Amino acid sequence: MSLLKYIDRLKRMDDLIKRKSTGCAEQFASKLGVSESQLFQDLKEMKELGAPIEYCHSRRSYIYENGAGLKLYFSKNMQNIKGGQNIFNNYRQSSMAGVEQFNLASQNFES
Repeated sequence: MSLLKYIDRLKRMDDLIKRKSTGCAEQFASKLGVSESQLFQDLKEMKELGAPIEYCHSRRSYIYENGAGLKLYFSKNMQNIKGGQNIFNNYRQSSMAGVEQFNLASQNFES
């Protein structure tokens, strides 16, 4: 899957979770156009990265605790990247999602 499609799915997941309108796992997966196993993998990766996602039985929806959310943006300067690690090295392992604030920085390449 391309990075753009993956980011788009993360944004859709985030929107549905913020609005508390995911429905059960079967409905959530259907809304995203993925299998339930893919949904559970994405949720697991988001949680591993610190996303406070839980299932609320009374609302019948996945929700964020404490009003958390996903934030993606680009930056001209690379000072937003900390730790000196290229975030794309671990793309397949971590899926880059689920932290309260995620910095996706890019250099300004000029020809």
